[in-house]
Amino acid sequence: MNIRLRILAIAAAACLAAPAQPLAPAKQDQDRPRADAASIAIRGVLIDAACRDFSRFNLSQPPQALPAPAKDANAKPAGGASASGIAVDARTLDSERADAMPHQVADLASRQSDPTCAIKGDTHAYAVLLADGRVADLDEGGNTLADAAVKADPQGRAMLAGQGPGFKPIVTVTGRVQGSKIVATAVRIVAR
Repeated sequence: MNIRLRILAIAAAACLAAPAQPLAPAKQDQDRPRADAASIAIRGVLIDAACRDFSRFNLSQPPQALPAPAKDANAKPAGGASASGIAVDARTLDSERADAMPHQVADLASRQSDPTCAIKGDTHAYAVLLADGRVADLDEGGNTLADAAVKADPQGRAMLAGQGPGFKPIVTVTGRVQGSKIVATAVRIVAR
């Protein structure tokens, strides 16, 4: 322990003895695209970037349909139920269902991931499926712009309200490509 204290004391003394260096002035345009980096329009299909399967087959599949609506929690069963030789009366069924069914709200399906990479209510990161089959992620600003475009679209609003399935809209993204990401300045849904 004595050795550790000596090392810390030497390191602290070295830091105090070093001359202070002025900070470099911050670049105001550091996060903005450079003027020589030309913006281009990229057309593709907007998908969920958190999808697990980016195979061509999976991405070509239509979004999954919504499951059948859950039974109304307030509906009274006609009688009891029986399963595996165990009979349960209607009153017990009502009390058990009262605890289990409240989370079965209309928009529950829209908050579940879609295995076909369709945009759903739980989508927070977006990607663009390009015509050649490549997938390019959007940057953080592009995710915000894509989220706003989905919320402005009638089909997107229906999906978020639990009244429609996930969807894969065709979009035009304006921005520049930086590696495997698109630094977006605009995202516009052009077709569904």
